[in-house]
Amino acid sequence: MRSVLVHSELWPIVCGKCIKNEEATAAESAAFDMQDEKALASIMLSIKPSQLNHVKHSKTSLEAWNSLREVYQPSGPARKITLFKKLLYLRKSEGNNMKEHISEFYAVLEQLNEIGVIVPEEMLTIILLSSLNKSFENFVVAIETRDTLPSLSALKIKLLEEGERRLENSKDKEIEDSEQALVARAGVTKNDSYANKNKSSDKKYANIKCFKCGKRGHIASKCNDVKKLCSNNASLSVLASATLNNLNRECWIIDSGATSHLCCERDLFSKYKECEEKIMLADAHCIEAIGVGEVNLKCGNLMVKLQNVLHVPSLKNNFLSVSKFLHYGLKVYFEKMQVIIKTEKGEVLMRAKRQDGLYVFRYSTEKCCGTSVINNNEVHWHNRFGHLNFESLAKMANENIVYGLKFKSQQQQNKCVTCARSKICVKKFPKVSENRAEKMCEVIHTDVCGPINIKSLGGSRYFVTFIDDMSRYICVYFMKSRDEVFSKFKMFKEIVEKQNNCKIKVLRSDNGREYLSREFGNYLKENGIVRQLTVPHTPQQNGVAERANRTLVEMARSMLIHSESGECFWAEAVSTAAYLRNRAITKALTSSTPFEKWTGKKPCVSHFKVFGSLAIALDKTHKRKFQPKGKKLIMVGYSETSKAYRLYDPVAKTVIVSRDVIFVEDKYPGTFGTNNISDLVTFEAENQAEERTETEKVDNEDPEANEESNEQSDRVGRGRPKFVRTGKRGRPRKKRNMVNLLKAADVEIPNTVIEAMNSKYSHQWEDSMQKEYSALIKNDTWSLVDLPPGQKAIGCKWVFNVKQTADGGVERFKSRLVAKGCSQQYGVNFSETYSPVVRYATIRMLLALAAEYKLFLHQMDVSTAYLNSDLHDIVYMKQPEHFIDKQFPKRVLQLKKALYGLKQSGREWNSKLESVLIKMNFKSCPSEPCVYTRNEKGKYNIIAVYVDDLIIASSDMKDLSDIKAKIADAFDVVDGGSLKYFLGMEIEREGDVGSINICQSQYILNMLSQYGMENCKSVATPLEAGFQTYCDKEDCERVNVTQYQSLIGALMYLAISTRPDILHSVSKLAQRNSDPHVEHKIGAKRIMRYLKGTVDYKLHYQKTGKPIQGYVDADWGGDTNDRKSYTGCAFVAAGSVFSWESKKQNLVSLSSTEAEYVALSTAAKEAVYIKKLMNETGFNNTAPMVLNSDNQSAQQLVKNPIFHSRSKHIDIKYHHIRNLYRNKEIELNYICTNEMLADILTKNLQKIKHNKFTQDMGLY
Repeated sequence: MRSVLVHSELWPIVCGKCIKNEEATAAESAAFDMQDEKALASIMLSIKPSQLNHVKHSKTSLEAWNSLREVYQPSGPARKITLFKKLLYLRKSEGNNMKEHISEFYAVLEQLNEIGVIVPEEMLTIILLSSLNKSFENFVVAIETRDTLPSLSALKIKLLEEGERRLENSKDKEIEDSEQALVARAGVTKNDSYANKNKSSDKKYANIKCFKCGKRGHIASKCNDVKKLCSNNASLSVLASATLNNLNRECWIIDSGATSHLCCERDLFSKYKECEEKIMLADAHCIEAIGVGEVNLKCGNLMVKLQNVLHVPSLKNNFLSVSKFLHYGLKVYFEKMQVIIKTEKGEVLMRAKRQDGLYVFRYSTEKCCGTSVINNNEVHWHNRFGHLNFESLAKMANENIVYGLKFKSQQQQNKCVTCARSKICVKKFPKVSENRAEKMCEVIHTDVCGPINIKSLGGSRYFVTFIDDMSRYICVYFMKSRDEVFSKFKMFKEIVEKQNNCKIKVLRSDNGREYLSREFGNYLKENGIVRQLTVPHTPQQNGVAERANRTLVEMARSMLIHSESGECFWAEAVSTAAYLRNRAITKALTSSTPFEKWTGKKPCVSHFKVFGSLAIALDKTHKRKFQPKGKKLIMVGYSETSKAYRLYDPVAKTVIVSRDVIFVEDKYPGTFGTNNISDLVTFEAENQAEERTETEKVDNEDPEANEESNEQSDRVGRGRPKFVRTGKRGRPRKKRNMVNLLKAADVEIPNTVIEAMNSKYSHQWEDSMQKEYSALIKNDTWSLVDLPPGQKAIGCKWVFNVKQTADGGVERFKSRLVAKGCSQQYGVNFSETYSPVVRYATIRMLLALAAEYKLFLHQMDVSTAYLNSDLHDIVYMKQPEHFIDKQFPKRVLQLKKALYGLKQSGREWNSKLESVLIKMNFKSCPSEPCVYTRNEKGKYNIIAVYVDDLIIASSDMKDLSDIKAKIADAFDVVDGGSLKYFLGMEIEREGDVGSINICQSQYILNMLSQYGMENCKSVATPLEAGFQTYCDKEDCERVNVTQYQSLIGALMYLAISTRPDILHSVSKLAQRNSDPHVEHKIGAKRIMRYLKGTVDYKLHYQKTGKPIQGYVDADWGGDTNDRKSYTGCAFVAAGSVFSWESKKQNLVSLSSTEAEYVALSTAAKEAVYIKKLMNETGFNNTAPMVLNSDNQSAQQLVKNPIFHSRSKHIDIKYHHIRNLYRNKEIELNYICTNEMLADILTKNLQKIKHNKFTQDMGLY
């Protein structure tokens, strides 16, 4: 109620600050009485009918207010005592988190302040400390030992930080009471480390006698005599007395406290010498190390040499020191159930599993591994088949179920460590129904697996399987969301029914929503397919699909672990697992394979090789006589288009498909270099059937080799239905498209030519430099001349970068020769420099219009764009590094073309491009110079230009092709086809003219990785509601300005591109760019945590038939520092926002009406721009642009400018909105605050509101 009175400017009368002047004139008295009556009426209208009895006899608003306050907010002694006792006896409970406790504390304090009880700040600090429970005793003691108590606000911050830290620790920590801690502090045990800091705590030992030295005042574990005994030795460790008696003596315990590696068995040392060292345990006992040396541990394919390992025969177990690992540059990651140790490059050295509270590393050697030795041939076949069990392999070989399998062993005791790690602790599924289908396609089982934590190479997070009940043939399709299940089923149905001349009769699935849509159900009815659903919470009824998914995941996990591949390669592994599983027996088919049942032909498996093994492939790129003909590669899969292998080149970072290969299956060359399978660039090599090597020819007997090429394996698994052809196989088609698997974030960009030539991508950088230089020569960019007297030549440098694809991969390496334009002089070698580019809002508007009006969208990239324009100024430049003319090294280059880096180059290129487009009958839009239109015969043709990147929109595909052809005739261009990636925005479209989604998920993932937050925990909102950046304390801890600005810049780019939901939060933090504090960096990281949970959010544009509308809001006095207000405005088209703004106003508004009025004025300017651009591009819009606002007073101030006293001080520039309204350029519409989506652009909201407005924006 008070807010209403303040808003109406009546509060001074109600609270008694403004009283009636007895000497006032009659007119003044009448005016005062009128205001008082208005205030009284406002009070009566604001309360409930049952409360009117309290104020119905009040004659003034002051009397009414006092009456209500006496009833509902008494300020007598009893009330004061009650509230003060509540504050004094307030205690934090164990179940209550720190934020809730402090909120409760301040709520009581606020009530005391309202009734006039002011408690001194020092007393409040003491009360808040006293309210903490026993678990915070150490925290309280630390505060009490200070000379001065902290301020209340400082204590609040520290308590919140401590509460947050404990909350995080409580989720991951599991402490067993019986476990004895291990400490490594140069002779100081865990029990006395705190006592040394606080000697007063030793008083409790005053009468205790030490049984070690006989002195009083301490216990044995703190005896200084024992410490001195051990501290005289060269090496000192303190290790846990807690051991695991059930471990082999060859197992190692990862210990965060030990200062040295400790080994209890002499036989494990490869080098050894005797010594005498003292080791102190946690209970103050000393044991002796009798030797020191080296121990070799085999970790996967690597041999790790441990140096300076102490030999302690009295120990029951071996210990690995974490501090030693860290000392040698290794990285140690403690997780809930395991410890992972990696190299500086991220390669996994070892994993230790948690057992009885300790982390235990086990390794296999001839000595410690008690199992029998398995024949290498059997192991190879086990690995080739994706770690299929030995019994099934033996049965397949003995019964001749497949061709080419040579396997003899039937030992059931054979074990594989990778299988154990991949399949352990998975309970057996219940037996499935015995009512098997008798015909192919009679019953199809299906299930969805996901979401997978890591996106696949193609951006998928799910896969769906379709299994034929009769043959058990598995077909896999990969998806980005569950909503794609229906489209995948239609694709599957079309293929299998045409191939096998049969009809699907039954589809069996669980009750997942992806199977229960109305569209899916109608499709099944139309095609006569019966839908069988499982009973809720009984997955065993869909056991075939559930078990198939489990099998595929376990096989894929085994292959990934065995090869130490990155998790982003999971889709490729699942696809390969389906390929292998279809060619192996199952429990449902013990005498044949799914492939044979499905195709009628027995499969051949002689071409199977171990995933990740060494492959020597014929190198066709080098023709020199004495160069090696073979190239060392790594086997990563099978080709879908031919009987060949997919081979990874760790040097060139590419995957080629070749048939000319020699395999060494017992060698694993480093498993993908950086331990990340995403470091791949895939292409198909030309078929080389005529020139295959003689050492190992690839067999052609497998009918599966006759498979049709399809999209990349990430999309459709190799286990999908195949076209089985008859007769002689034709020559496979060449596959020219580049599929990017190398992540741009993993490529280190060199700054100089020397760095480029010394990097692991030196060949790629040199090739790109040569291409750039050749293009410069071809375009006649310069002449080699002697430098005229009195002239100066500017310098130049090579700039390196990578061009990204939509999924964050590398499309190509780019090198560009750039002139050092900073040394140019105005009037000497340049004059005009301005060059426009299209706005981001305009690009999004074009995408929205394309979705609404079903326009085709394509993109083109002009190669070396600036070189197409002539240079009109005389400029001399030094010769570029790495390409200096050996005959004339002192000559310079007189530039003829506008080289990159020159101040005038952008302008020259823009003029050149404009002249070409004008000849094609395009004209530039006055309101957006970089948008060109050509509307003929009711057809829309639009070109948006951002330097050398072009978006072409057209309502007619024939016109679009004609436009692209003419541009290609004028310039050397790269035709990007349908628009997919532009200025960092990933663009997805349904078909050619369907709905459009844009996002920057890959940018977010790269940013999280760059700042080490890829594993952070997500939060529901960007910043907490009420978050303020203002802080005037000099003692607040500052952070690195450069790093903070870099982080804010990365977030701001995202906010203005595709994420309006974080714009206001980022804008607030950007105000601290010059003086960031710790809490501001914490706020920025919180935004990153929010992005982690919303990484897949997209703007969705689709045909709605609705006109463009604007939403405007203001947060009056939202900045508590300068009390300026915030403006937020957003414009919606095609169901989603395309233009948005969050900005602090330049003036201090005196009322919320004024703040809203200024916001409306700001939005009106954008509305006029949008309307003009719509008309200029041919989408004629004569109707006024609707602006939605939730403040009626501000709207009335626009419509009826009569409140002179309330608006005369407002700057004239804001009143232009009145003319726009009068001329019917805009229309104002009132909506309630709950529907005002622009509210998210003015303040930080609570979770429910934030999610609602994000959805309303079309962002989800």
